[in-house]
Amino acid sequence: MINSNEVMPLITFEGRVPSEWLDYNGHMNVAYYMHVFCNATDAFLEFFGVTEDYRQEKRCSTFVVENHVNYVKELHYGSNMRVETRLLGFDRKKMSYHHSLYNVDAGYLAATSEWISLHVDLEKRASCEMSDTLVCNLREIYEAQKDMPLPVNIGRSIMSWDNKS
Repeated sequence: MINSNEVMPLITFEGRVPSEWLDYNGHMNVAYYMHVFCNATDAFLEFFGVTEDYRQEKRCSTFVVENHVNYVKELHYGSNMRVETRLLGFDRKKMSYHHSLYNVDAGYLAATSEWISLHVDLEKRASCEMSDTLVCNLREIYEAQKDMPLPVNIGRSIMSWDNKS
């Protein structure tokens, strides 16, 4: 059973920007934003039951099929970071979730990332239904978070333009 106090907000990553994550512009390199979001995703999966034991026993896991990152404000060396994760929706085979990355010390949103993942049979390498336990855990998380304000940058896409100039 999920404790609703643990999911409001659901903190899935905490850390500090190390010097080796900086790029030639003096801020955190885009690859490390993705690294942080991947760590947050792993923590989210673990939280609702997609653990190593689950993967070994059920021979199932999740695969990311889409994600979008929006960079809002720079992170610099030594910045304390926190990721809050929000479950946006799910069914028996897939889920949509959103990560908000904050600079804790300065109190601002640094980046967001929206994800869609499929539950996958690792032997068939095809999507399959989640166990009842996982679905129940996701339902509890969703119910605990559903009245929270929606995070920013949901459903955004990359703009295209006409290059006729």
